[in-house]
Amino acid sequence: MNPARTKELALAMAAFPSVTDSEGETRFAFFLCDMLAGWPYFKAHPDRIMLVRTRDDPCERYIIAACVSSQSDIVGSAGDRAIILTGHYDVVSVSSFGLLAPWAFDPPALVPLLLETLERERDLAAARGESLGDTASRALDDLRSGEFLPGRGLLDMKAGLAAGLALLEDSAVKAMSGESGTNGALVFLAVPDEEGSSHGMLSAIHEMPGILDGWGVEPVAAINLDAAVDQGDGAAGRAVFLGSVGKLHPFALFVGCPTHAGSPFDGINPALLAAEYARNIECAPDVFDQPRGAVSGSSHEPPSPPTILYYRELRDRYDVTTPDSVFVSVNVLTHRDGPAEVLDTVSRLAAAAMASAMDRLRERAVAFSQASGRDFAIPDRSALIVPWAGLEKKALEADGPALERAQAAAATATDRMAALAALAAEAVRIAGLEGPAAVIGLAPPYYPRASLDMDRDGSLIAAVESVVASMARDGLGDIVMRPFFPGISDMSFLYPDDDEGTRLLAAAACPLGLDPLPSGFACPVVNIGPWGREYHQRLERMHASYAFETLPDLLERVVTEIFKSAKQHWSRAIRKDCRRLGVGGLS
Repeated sequence: MNPARTKELALAMAAFPSVTDSEGETRFAFFLCDMLAGWPYFKAHPDRIMLVRTRDDPCERYIIAACVSSQSDIVGSAGDRAIILTGHYDVVSVSSFGLLAPWAFDPPALVPLLLETLERERDLAAARGESLGDTASRALDDLRSGEFLPGRGLLDMKAGLAAGLALLEDSAVKAMSGESGTNGALVFLAVPDEEGSSHGMLSAIHEMPGILDGWGVEPVAAINLDAAVDQGDGAAGRAVFLGSVGKLHPFALFVGCPTHAGSPFDGINPALLAAEYARNIECAPDVFDQPRGAVSGSSHEPPSPPTILYYRELRDRYDVTTPDSVFVSVNVLTHRDGPAEVLDTVSRLAAAAMASAMDRLRERAVAFSQASGRDFAIPDRSALIVPWAGLEKKALEADGPALERAQAAAATATDRMAALAALAAEAVRIAGLEGPAAVIGLAPPYYPRASLDMDRDGSLIAAVESVVASMARDGLGDIVMRPFFPGISDMSFLYPDDDEGTRLLAAAACPLGLDPLPSGFACPVVNIGPWGREYHQRLERMHASYAFETLPDLLERVVTEIFKSAKQHWSRAIRKDCRRLGVGGLS
């Protein structure tokens, strides 16, 4: 494949400002459809492009799916098997670029401007007797080397989409000319809203079975094209990921005992309970999944530690009374722990935090009593851990219509986190729950872990291993196989490693419910994409030669090897059926 064409496709898509939840995200789908419709293959097969609006989505946005079949595409041949090449086309905002925001979607124009900015920042820092800092200094070196391209959305993840499109286009050209192609069908799937709530992929997995049936193809594997981060020499970024982390978003609503600020020991301030919890959970490496001193790229590579995403006292005005409640939600990435384990851990941490905070408050009441010559003591109450499902049940029993009205209002809110926190607090009020207490549940989104199993997916793993070996043998560089993509990705919905019982448990723990995953659609998936640094930031940049030269070659080899493996599996199945039926067949 032509690296210049891959670069052309990447820059054309990067130039389109498809920021999540913006008009640009809506229009990008039509831009991409128009691009594909101009290819000779799709002029001849216009029914092989589909534009489908996302489901249950307040925003107007679309899934784009396109299919190219090889010349051998006849029923029962290798052509009815398909590989899905997928990624998201939405990007985060460019606010972090500051004055350079107008050029954030134009990587070639941004390079000299960003270089000039970094050099000016370096000179100003030197004049103050300071250094530029490691992150900016590395970015300056990267851009000077000419090996990296900056800009919003190129790394995450339109360069990956471009590599997939380049492979799709190459297959389309071969199909039109009658050349032998991939011996199967390639399905290109681009989705919106990965940076938000994954409406795109959640909609796609509902729609794809019907779309694929209409095209007469059956997926044997999927390749997600998302980007890897590597702050070193690229050894860890040049990777095939065999799975993706699970993400859970547990929350704790800490309920206090309100009191006048002039009499703080007459109550229990939930801010202290929440602060102790935050101190214990923020970036704690030994809370979930129990990492085992892993080396990057090894089978024991741990997920990133938990971090707080939302921390809020729920009043919207000043009040001299201490808060009723404080809401804290945490981002939890896991390789092993599921909803049950995460909720148990959060409950244990919340209970320990409340006990520790109340012990400290008692000590301070004693100290202030001694200092003032008066007696002070906090309320003599035991702290409670209340699962959301239990609180919901009590609130429904106390005043079902009131809770249902609150739930209906939350369901239509645009800010889902604020709505969830408010709903939980309203349920506390309706149920008459008194503090100190912590209501424990899950906030959306929920991303199941995705992973390959040697017994179930051994042929796919073997295909990747074969390609990795061939890349090294042909002098194209070392590619590593890593067990889990370290950030959340849409892989979680293509091949979720959970079951209906787990999803029901997760949904019951979420005040807003969770988007149901359809049964019957699961496609083994790996991630193969570009690599770079600092994505979502001003200095986001991508290693260009890997993205435009190595990556398309790697994808083509993996696709070819997967189809080869699928064909061998099909041939073995035919022989087995022929022997069973006592008829002649392949030998």
